[in-house]
Amino acid sequence: MSKQNSLSAPDLALPFACILVISTLFAAGLWPFNPFPKNQVAWLANGKGLQFGDHGVVFSSGRFEQTRLKRGSSCTFAVRLQPEEVSRGATGTMLGIYIPEPTSQFRVQQWRDSLLIRKDYRDAKDQFKTTEVELEHAFVNPEPVSFTITAGPEGSVAYRNGKRAAGTNRVGLSCADFAGQLVLADSAVMDNAWPGNILDLVIYDRELTPQEIASKFANWSGDQTVQEAGADPYVDPHIVAQYAFTEGGGQQVHGQPGSAPDLYIPEFFKVPHKKLLMWPWEESRDKLDLRDISINVFGFVPFGFVFAAYLIWNRNVKHPTIVTVLCGAAISLMIEILQEYIPGRDSGLMDVITNTFGTFLGALLFRWGPMQYLTRKVLDFLRPSERITER
Repeated sequence: MSKQNSLSAPDLALPFACILVISTLFAAGLWPFNPFPKNQVAWLANGKGLQFGDHGVVFSSGRFEQTRLKRGSSCTFAVRLQPEEVSRGATGTMLGIYIPEPTSQFRVQQWRDSLLIRKDYRDAKDQFKTTEVELEHAFVNPEPVSFTITAGPEGSVAYRNGKRAAGTNRVGLSCADFAGQLVLADSAVMDNAWPGNILDLVIYDRELTPQEIASKFANWSGDQTVQEAGADPYVDPHIVAQYAFTEGGGQQVHGQPGSAPDLYIPEFFKVPHKKLLMWPWEESRDKLDLRDISINVFGFVPFGFVFAAYLIWNRNVKHPTIVTVLCGAAISLMIEILQEYIPGRDSGLMDVITNTFGTFLGALLFRWGPMQYLTRKVLDFLRPSERITER
């Protein structure tokens, strides 16, 4: 039997390699295979605050009063929290306001030791845009820190521990951006968890003065909530919602005043409004990280290589490179659709694009002469009986 005939004969090695690579891709893409993971949220031992793990989320039972949070009006958003890590390698969403209409999405995130204040919106041409303000070195050590964000006619101002940290008109923040559903310690549309503690949260329908913000921080730093410090939400008519997190147990955090929606702690972790096949510009900045892109590209190179080899040597298919790339894209798309049902995974088109490109690189690599020669040698080694026949 000639060497050429032995190589063109049906061979179990390549089909087995294809099955092995495809199984590995599905296993890696769908790990940890748990559609109902435990929600990692616990009450702090002192009874004042919630602790969030790597996959924990809390969200409000409804939206805040839209009549009190109107576009063009003034408002203030204040939160006291404690990060688990001072410097995070990946972005984590501490809190966000979800509005179902495709108008704007407000969120506050931690990236390394910086605080990010972001707003997603669609411009007049219906194009997706994101504006951002970054407070550098916002997290100095893992201790409670207070952030206050005001929105008024003169623009937005951010305060850290009662002191002005940044002021800008770039964010274009409006009080209407707060009139949605509150989501804590994760994103409303993707898995972007933030481990840490959330201790207090208040929303006002007016812009607090710098003196008021400094005074409230002084009360907070004394380990008092706003309500304990004498700012009773029933007395202050400007409080839209306040959460002191003093329940100490249960699956609800009661909002004050009575019109404020309660917060719900689900038993199982889930992304409240997870998106299917997000566009690349809608995904977190981690998806655009060179390391993540490289993993997604080179992870599909083996598939492109072995599948192209199988189609050329075992099936003699016309246009094997095109067929290989289309199969790689189909597998990636199937994985991303299935990830919609895995709370710890995100479903996005960025992975489909990078996986398809990796498949193309793998197919090109196989078409390279030296790699085909090396592959033939490996297949010859796996067929000892035929190698003996050639002698």
